[in-house]
Amino acid sequence: MIAYLPSSELLTGLRRTPPETLDVAVLITATDAPDQWLPYLEAAHAALRAGGLLFIQGVPEHLPMLGVQAERLFRFKYWIALESALRLDKRLPSAHAGVLLFVKGEQFHIKRVRIPHQHCRACHKPLKDWGGKSHLMHPSGAALSDVWKHLPKADNYSGLSRAALDTIMQMLPDPSPDREIQGVIGPAERILEATGEHVFREVPVQYARPLTRAFGRNGEEKQPHTSMPLDCVIQGDALEVLSKLPDESVDLAFADPPYNLDKAYGTYHDERDDEAYLNWCNAWLDEYVRVLKPNGALFVLNLPRWAMHHAVHLNQRLHFQNWIVWDALSEPRGKLMPAHYALLFYTKHPRHFKLNLDAVSPIDARDYCLRSACIRRRKSLGDDEKEPLTDIWWDIHRIKHRRNRDYHPCQLPEALLERIILLTTDPDDVVLDAMAGTGTTAVVASRLGRHFIAIDLDPAYTAIARDKLRQLETFGNVPRFPTSRHRQRYHKKALQLELRDLALRLGRLPQPEDVQRLSRYGLEPFLEAFPSWGKALKAAKLLELNGNPHESTTKEAHL
Repeated sequence: MIAYLPSSELLTGLRRTPPETLDVAVLITATDAPDQWLPYLEAAHAALRAGGLLFIQGVPEHLPMLGVQAERLFRFKYWIALESALRLDKRLPSAHAGVLLFVKGEQFHIKRVRIPHQHCRACHKPLKDWGGKSHLMHPSGAALSDVWKHLPKADNYSGLSRAALDTIMQMLPDPSPDREIQGVIGPAERILEATGEHVFREVPVQYARPLTRAFGRNGEEKQPHTSMPLDCVIQGDALEVLSKLPDESVDLAFADPPYNLDKAYGTYHDERDDEAYLNWCNAWLDEYVRVLKPNGALFVLNLPRWAMHHAVHLNQRLHFQNWIVWDALSEPRGKLMPAHYALLFYTKHPRHFKLNLDAVSPIDARDYCLRSACIRRRKSLGDDEKEPLTDIWWDIHRIKHRRNRDYHPCQLPEALLERIILLTTDPDDVVLDAMAGTGTTAVVASRLGRHFIAIDLDPAYTAIARDKLRQLETFGNVPRFPTSRHRQRYHKKALQLELRDLALRLGRLPQPEDVQRLSRYGLEPFLEAFPSWGKALKAAKLLELNGNPHESTTKEAHL
């Protein structure tokens, strides 16, 4: 049973709920100040059972504080970005409302929700480029990610649309035969029954720092700097190098720090405890704030969990502009696909900062695909509809091809840095990246006629960055060459279809010993073609073994 409670009864209703009995709670905080919702978090924690789900709706200005407070009681799982009615109160138009998903305890269950596959209006191929793997497309549709762009563009700032709430309800696990799902949702009056509501409602800004003048550490007014390590790649510790830069000397400060996921960096240890990681981040963020010019911009890219903490820290030092959602699915996993990368946008002045929106907006309409052949063909025919750029960036892909990737575990596409640099700087401005990796920011800044300061701890990465900059100076670009590929004995598609057929015969996902015993190809080709058994099982997993799978082909696998 789901109880829909008005605001006057929501807190008392949660507190009167017997302890550890609720399966789900949905709190619609709208544009309220975060502090007033802290008692609701505590009441929801007492009422939810182990494995219970907590959804918190709100706006990006306020959700980070709520999320950090909720993380003291619950385990953070997702920041779901809801593309909503366009807000024009921001210089970079915003369409981002959010829903945080927390779980009580370690274990939880949600159902996979699928949405129909979308196709390009020009070439009619799937909007998602499957790279020759269209046989992996599930017949029931694409799995839902944590960036929801498929719903009517409602006012999810002052409430939660019925369409968004219905999607949340679809994610809940099925009730057991002897027990209904128990939940509380409220305030009920903030559920928007009408869909497709496009009316903009101004969102009050909670955090607004006072205007700061360009003063140095001792109170004297700063003069323009004359000595800066411009257009160079510096190998060294970010904090040590940053401490030597003059105050208010940088126009754009960008950071893509390690995400604390135990990635295989050459020098940096990417697995610290949470407090140590956040203390380190706060230290270099404070240096970024210090070196930023009064009209400068700061961008920080991270996972939503860490970005919440960055936002709480920065809200006391700079002016929040946008929580930009980079919709960039890396690897399909989990019941809700993790596609949301948070790109925080802050400035030193609330209004007076550079924003060259005309340089990056409008962009190609979303119902076109991003295949280069399709783009050339349709534009030659005059098929070129546009839409404005907002703070949900779905049109920049992660690096897909090995030939475009350096020896680095987390390299960003140049298109992402190009958009940020064009948006917030002018020619001859200074761009800083203190975790520069193999120099993507420096290369793009140089190509666009900006000065750069690139810093990285790893000597191997700085060597790659310097080499790329030399190539840029010599050739006008960084040459990329095709990579040789090991010729497999069998088509990967045929191997995946074989796993699909074995899954149907066994009624479960096949294991290596099953393949060794039953497959006509033997086990060795599968081990050669796939980096892990989990990836080998990808096609079979798509069946979910709970429906009527589409018919598989039995083509020969040999080349």
